[in-house]
Amino acid sequence: MKLPRWITIPLLAFTISRLLIFSVGLVSSTMLPIETGHSTADPDSPFLSTWTKWDSQYYIDIAKNGYWFRPEHQANVAFFPVYPLLMHLVANFTNGNVVLAGFIISNVSFYFALVFLYLLTELELDWESARRTVFYMALFPTSFFFSSVYTESTFLMLSVATVYFSRRHLWVPAALIGMLAAATRNLGVLLWALVIWEWLRAQGWSLKTFHKKESWISLFQGARLHWFEIINICIIPLGLLLYMVFLQVNFERPLAFIETQAAWGRQNIGPVAVITKSITLLITGNINKSWMTNTWNLASLLLFLGLVPFIWWKLGEGYAIYVLIMLLVPSASATGSIIRYVLTSFPAFMFLGWWGKNESVDRSLMGSLSVFLGMFATIFATWVFIA
Repeated sequence: MKLPRWITIPLLAFTISRLLIFSVGLVSSTMLPIETGHSTADPDSPFLSTWTKWDSQYYIDIAKNGYWFRPEHQANVAFFPVYPLLMHLVANFTNGNVVLAGFIISNVSFYFALVFLYLLTELELDWESARRTVFYMALFPTSFFFSSVYTESTFLMLSVATVYFSRRHLWVPAALIGMLAAATRNLGVLLWALVIWEWLRAQGWSLKTFHKKESWISLFQGARLHWFEIINICIIPLGLLLYMVFLQVNFERPLAFIETQAAWGRQNIGPVAVITKSITLLITGNINKSWMTNTWNLASLLLFLGLVPFIWWKLGEGYAIYVLIMLLVPSASATGSIIRYVLTSFPAFMFLGWWGKNESVDRSLMGSLSVFLGMFATIFATWVFIA
């Protein structure tokens, strides 16, 4: 029996990209010098330890020991609960090995994220654009984070699934999955607005028809007839609210996840000031590892910001505004880690998938993404900070 494309194409993209990063990671971690002064997450498995760098340590700590908070110090309350909770639960089936549990969750989540991304792109565009989209996502230079003990793959899966079900007007699964997304990353609550936007479109209301009386009449009629759908959609922010309740009960600080950001040197000065500061540092700073990190983070921010108008044109204002906010919120305090954060801006990859219908663009993207993925995975495996 021939399997459908929405299973086989994501599986092929997953397999090729994971073989690349796992091979590069294994060679790099065994043959290249490693930055000293870092702990090994799993001394019995150098392979697993390769994928547990930097923030992974916090997720492992939460899964093992739970949350803690100290004012004005870096604390693990900055990291939302769904992913480490899954690690804790899956560890019951891995002999208590939370590192292995996280690795399994990340990779399984990434495959299903590609499946939902394929389905959503095929729904919005066509199957060939969907095929290119999942490959561009899987081969993006920092896509190794999808296989690392990080929350990226789980958040991407939940986000794309939420939007896919809302586009199919299946509001209950969209709301339930969206609630999980809101408890996975702080920006997950933005999906609430995206699902509401889709519900408004389903009632015949849009920015294009904003000035027409008929669209407002249709909207009020839809609200009267489908009020229960609105109630369902409104459970999405509960993911964030429940985490805030947990923080209030345990630390009397419902916004502790925001307070602790200052300990990482993140102060909200606005995206324009941050970009200006980053450009100045690039021009006046020394050419070193930090300089290179600032370069690719700033470049990725500007690139994805530049895609926003094209996303609006091809996919609609809801997707474009979602990407814009996903970029502007973290860049309001720093450009650091932006090249990782853009991974979950899936509408940008959907547009690239459509743009790749030009054969020369497709070849250029596939080749350059693969090369940079191998290079960045090598850097990450040797404990050099990327994002």
